[in-house]
Amino acid sequence: MESSRARLLVRPSLDTKFHIDFAWWDRNDQDLQTYLRSHLCSEHQASYEDWEPGRLVDRVDPETGEVTRVDGILEVLASHCSRQPGFLAPDSSLINAVFRVLLAHANVPLSTLEIAEQLHRSAPMILRTLSGPQVYKGIRPDVQ
Repeated sequence: MESSRARLLVRPSLDTKFHIDFAWWDRNDQDLQTYLRSHLCSEHQASYEDWEPGRLVDRVDPETGEVTRVDGILEVLASHCSRQPGFLAPDSSLINAVFRVLLAHANVPLSTLEIAEQLHRSAPMILRTLSGPQVYKGIRPDVQ
Protein backbone atom coordinates (compact mmCIF):
# COMPACT_ATOMS: atom_id res chain seq x y z
CA MET A 1 0.00 0.00 0.00
CA GLU A 2 1.18 3.47 -0.77
CA SER A 3 -0.19 6.79 0.35
CA SER A 4 1.39 10.07 -0.67
CA ARG A 5 0.60 13.65 0.21
CA ALA A 6 -0.21 14.51 -3.43
CA ARG A 7 -2.62 11.58 -3.66
CA LEU A 8 -4.40 12.72 -0.50
CA LEU A 9 -4.91 16.20 -1.96
CA VAL A 10 -6.62 14.84 -5.06
CA ARG A 11 -10.35 14.22 -4.88
CA PRO A 12 -11.03 12.22 -8.03
CA SER A 13 -14.32 12.49 -9.88
CA LEU A 14 -15.79 10.45 -12.71
CA ASP A 15 -13.91 12.74 -15.12
CA THR A 16 -10.53 12.29 -13.41
CA LYS A 17 -8.09 10.56 -15.70
CA PHE A 18 -6.08 7.58 -14.46
CA HIS A 19 -2.86 6.03 -15.74
CA ILE A 20 -0.37 3.36 -14.74
CA ASP A 21 2.49 4.86 -12.74
CA PHE A 22 5.29 2.51 -13.77
CA ALA A 23 7.64 4.02 -11.16
CA TRP A 24 5.22 2.75 -8.48
CA TRP A 25 6.34 -0.79 -9.30
CA ASP A 26 9.99 -0.05 -8.45
CA ARG A 27 9.09 1.95 -5.34
CA ASN A 28 7.06 -1.00 -4.08
CA ASP A 29 9.57 -3.71 -5.05
CA GLN A 30 7.14 -5.22 -7.56
CA ASP A 31 8.20 -6.97 -10.77
CA LEU A 32 6.54 -5.01 -13.58
CA GLN A 33 8.10 -7.01 -16.42
CA THR A 34 6.76 -10.32 -15.14
CA TYR A 35 3.31 -8.81 -14.68
CA LEU A 36 3.37 -7.27 -18.17
CA ARG A 37 4.39 -10.61 -19.68
CA SER A 38 1.35 -12.23 -18.04
CA HIS A 39 -0.86 -9.99 -20.20
CA LEU A 40 0.78 -11.00 -23.51
CA CYS A 41 -1.26 -13.07 -25.93
CA SER A 42 -0.22 -16.69 -26.49
CA GLU A 43 1.50 -15.72 -29.75
CA HIS A 44 3.85 -13.35 -27.91
CA GLN A 45 4.31 -15.28 -24.63
CA ALA A 46 7.17 -17.38 -26.02
CA SER A 47 8.79 -14.69 -28.15
CA TYR A 48 9.05 -12.30 -25.18
CA GLU A 49 10.16 -14.93 -22.66
CA ASP A 50 13.82 -13.78 -22.76
CA TRP A 51 13.09 -10.12 -23.58
CA GLU A 52 15.45 -7.70 -21.86
CA PRO A 53 13.56 -5.47 -19.41
CA GLY A 54 13.44 -1.91 -20.71
CA ARG A 55 14.40 -2.83 -24.29
CA LEU A 56 13.04 -0.07 -26.50
CA VAL A 57 11.36 -0.19 -29.91
CA ASP A 58 10.01 2.51 -32.20
CA ARG A 59 6.35 3.48 -31.97
CA VAL A 60 4.89 5.52 -34.82
CA ASP A 61 1.90 7.71 -33.98
CA PRO A 62 -0.63 6.89 -36.71
CA GLU A 63 -2.06 10.41 -36.69
CA THR A 64 1.10 12.51 -36.60
CA GLY A 65 3.77 10.12 -37.86
CA GLU A 66 5.88 11.04 -34.82
CA VAL A 67 8.31 8.29 -33.81
CA THR A 68 8.98 7.69 -30.12
CA ARG A 69 11.01 5.02 -28.32
CA VAL A 70 8.91 2.84 -26.00
CA ASP A 71 9.24 -0.38 -24.02
CA GLY A 72 8.87 -3.31 -26.43
CA ILE A 73 6.45 -5.28 -24.29
CA LEU A 74 4.22 -2.24 -23.79
CA GLU A 75 4.20 -1.66 -27.54
CA VAL A 76 3.21 -5.22 -28.47
CA LEU A 77 0.55 -5.20 -25.74
CA ALA A 78 -0.97 -2.00 -27.13
CA SER A 79 -0.58 -2.74 -30.83
CA HIS A 80 -1.37 -6.45 -30.98
CA CYS A 81 -2.27 -8.38 -27.81
CA SER A 82 -4.96 -5.92 -26.69
CA ARG A 83 -6.75 -6.46 -30.01
CA GLN A 84 -7.09 -10.22 -29.50
CA PRO A 85 -10.42 -11.77 -28.49
CA GLY A 86 -10.68 -12.17 -24.73
CA PHE A 87 -8.10 -9.53 -23.81
CA LEU A 88 -10.83 -7.65 -21.92
CA ALA A 89 -12.55 -10.74 -20.55
CA PRO A 90 -15.75 -9.94 -18.64
CA ASP A 91 -14.74 -12.26 -15.77
CA SER A 92 -11.42 -10.47 -15.09
CA SER A 93 -10.94 -8.82 -11.74
CA LEU A 94 -11.70 -5.10 -11.85
CA ILE A 95 -8.08 -4.09 -11.29
CA ASN A 96 -6.73 -6.43 -14.00
CA ALA A 97 -9.41 -5.22 -16.40
CA VAL A 98 -8.60 -1.54 -15.75
CA PHE A 99 -4.88 -2.28 -16.11
CA ARG A 100 -5.55 -3.96 -19.47
CA VAL A 101 -7.67 -1.06 -20.71
CA LEU A 102 -4.82 1.32 -19.92
CA LEU A 103 -2.33 -1.02 -21.64
CA ALA A 104 -4.58 -1.19 -24.69
CA HIS A 105 -4.48 2.61 -24.90
CA ALA A 106 -0.68 2.76 -24.52
CA ASN A 107 -1.18 4.13 -20.99
CA VAL A 108 -2.75 7.34 -22.26
CA PRO A 109 -4.71 8.58 -19.23
CA LEU A 110 -8.42 7.73 -19.35
CA SER A 111 -11.30 8.93 -17.20
CA THR A 112 -13.32 6.56 -15.07
CA LEU A 113 -16.21 7.11 -17.49
CA GLU A 114 -14.04 6.09 -20.47
CA ILE A 115 -12.76 3.02 -18.62
CA ALA A 116 -16.30 2.02 -17.57
CA GLU A 117 -17.50 2.30 -21.16
CA GLN A 118 -14.75 -0.08 -22.33
CA LEU A 119 -15.43 -2.59 -19.56
CA HIS A 120 -19.23 -2.32 -19.40
CA ARG A 121 -18.94 -1.86 -15.64
CA SER A 122 -20.10 0.79 -13.20
CA ALA A 123 -18.10 4.04 -13.37
CA PRO A 124 -18.85 4.94 -9.70
CA MET A 125 -17.62 1.49 -8.59
CA ILE A 126 -14.42 1.89 -10.62
CA LEU A 127 -13.91 5.37 -9.16
CA ARG A 128 -14.41 4.13 -5.57
CA THR A 129 -11.89 1.35 -6.14
CA LEU A 130 -9.23 3.51 -7.82
CA SER A 131 -9.57 6.50 -5.53
CA GLY A 132 -9.37 4.60 -2.25
CA PRO A 133 -6.33 4.69 0.04
CA GLN A 134 -4.62 1.72 -1.62
CA VAL A 135 -2.87 1.98 -5.00
CA TYR A 136 -3.51 -1.13 -7.07
CA LYS A 137 -0.95 -2.15 -9.73
CA GLY A 138 0.28 1.44 -9.93
CA ILE A 139 -3.05 2.76 -11.24
CA ARG A 140 -3.22 6.37 -10.07
CA PRO A 141 -4.94 9.64 -10.88
CA ASP A 142 -3.11 11.56 -13.58
CA VAL A 143 -2.17 14.55 -11.43
CA GLN A 144 -0.25 17.29 -13.21
